Amino acid sequence: MPEPIIQVRGLHKYFDRLHVVRGVDLDVAPGEVVVIIGPSGGGKSTFLRCLNLLEEPSAGRLVVDGIAVDAGESSKERHGRVREIRKRAGMVFQHFNLFPHMSALGNVVEAPVTVKGASREAATAKAEECLAWVGLSEKRDEYPSRLSGGQQQRVAIARALAMEPRIMLFDEPTSALDPELIGEVVAVMERLAKEGMTMVVVSHELHFARDVADRVIFMDKGVWGEMGPPDQVFTNPKEERTRQFLARILQDAR
Repeated sequence: MPEPIIQVRGLHKYFDRLHVVRGVDLDVAPGEVVVIIGPSGGGKSTFLRCLNLLEEPSAGRLVVDGIAVDAGESSKERHGRVREIRKRAGMVFQHFNLFPHMSALGNVVEAPVTVKGASREAATAKAEECLAWVGLSEKRDEYPSRLSGGQQQRVAIARALAMEPRIMLFDEPTSALDPELIGEVVAVMERLAKEGMTMVVVSHELHFARDVADRVIFMDKGVWGEMGPPDQVFTNPKEERTRQFLARILQDAR
């Protein structure tokens, strides 16, 4: 077995008295696609944001691509490790978070220049390559207001890829899109998976989870309710709570 590229041990997250993530463990192998499903408010997005320290864990330990961070630790050296994790774990959000005053190309160029210290020439060449990869070369000079939601999300994926991450984290990347635009974003994610990118995805797109995931995790009330290959979780779930959730989601999709 290869060494996990993500290791999570005893992760807790509180918001004041609200216990959102309750002591979860997870290992993710290099190249594995893990999709986390579950009801709203179950802790999925908070868990994902803890993985690259956008949310500070209340307790527990993370090891991301060999870089370890313990909750509650505070030092200049730890701050450097957090920055390194964020370089290696790209994040794509539900809302695209593009800079409205920058073109598609400008949005993708910005992070390699400001975070990695790349030259603008090198960053522009990389950004053009990433925009081509997501099928948006012809939109390089358009501003976000002139792009559809699906195109904006593909720019956001290109922006994350421009940092050359080892891991991609997706937080409900299609939930803000009109139904007819979801497919173009899912197609890019499927291609990423085929090319061997390690991915942790929070999503309600059960077709994506069924077709692309190596493992599906059902999360509810801050804990893993069920974990296994897609066939097992979707066709023969062991937990009644998982069965209820899937039945409701599938009914809503009809």
